Amino acid sequence: MKKILVIPGLLLAILLFACAGSNSAKKPPEPSDAGIKEITRGITRYNKGCYKDSLAYFFRAHELFTASDQLSGVAMSLNNIGNVYRTTGDLESAVLFFDESLAIYHSYGDKKGVIQVLSNKAAALIDSGMLEEAAESLRLAENISEKEKIVFAPLLNIRGILLIKKKEYAQAEDTLQKAVATVQPNNLSELANVNFAMGNLMLETKQYEKAVNFFKAALEADRLAEFSKGIADDLAAIGSAYLLQGKNEPAVNYLKRSIKIYALNRNHKKVSKIMRQLETVSKNTDLNISVTKHFVKRWLEGKTYENPCK
Repeated sequence: MKKILVIPGLLLAILLFACAGSNSAKKPPEPSDAGIKEITRGITRYNKGCYKDSLAYFFRAHELFTASDQLSGVAMSLNNIGNVYRTTGDLESAVLFFDESLAIYHSYGDKKGVIQVLSNKAAALIDSGMLEEAAESLRLAENISEKEKIVFAPLLNIRGILLIKKKEYAQAEDTLQKAVATVQPNNLSELANVNFAMGNLMLETKQYEKAVNFFKAALEADRLAEFSKGIADDLAAIGSAYLLQGKNEPAVNYLKRSIKIYALNRNHKKVSKIMRQLETVSKNTDLNISVTKHFVKRWLEGKTYENPCK
């Protein structure tokens, strides 16, 4: 999962992955087992930043679940495909896949699945700047959660992010504090997301030192989860927070680490934004970024000795 909100040079996103349909009472037949294996492989690739590979695994899972008419698996694979499209910036496709997944979860009454997909759709709509539509999707998810007494912690986090986007900072802080209280310490994804959202809120309200502390907490969780994109996002956010404080040396340190991960993952858009930050700082200081530029150029061209996506 990760993250929403535009901060200087950074667009963040939230992701959710279901592991199985919540209504599956019997052990699924062999095709469903094979589909779950493909889902697991796709999640592993996603965490490494290998989005093309993860998408292929989710499409394979979808074919396997479809062939055996395993509706929970079909809905799950569609949801995950939507998540990858969202992360790679194809928000229109993401919403289409979320809607298809949502229709299937509705068809056989999987309320938890409905809540998860509505949450993902709300996050994608926030990414698109469609805040009213996002609020409606989130409202539907919250209503079901309350009615069915289903606790789904990311709802509070997404609501907090929406409030930040609407510049309702006091309400956002109250909501995110509630989210912090509901997150289990062993749920690394949710822990990273809520700390990241709190960090963004602190940036927006110019509480830069607090922002750094929250981003570092998110970084610790993402490292433990080995979530490559999350680590890069956290490092970039810390660097941006230090820049806003005029602390150029630590800012460059974190931005260098971030841009190298983005380069390894071939994320040209993020590399371009952070490189502009680094070049601006280096012009005004004696901090040298030439070695970092060397590696970034090589890795963007695919000249690596180790391929994280193998």
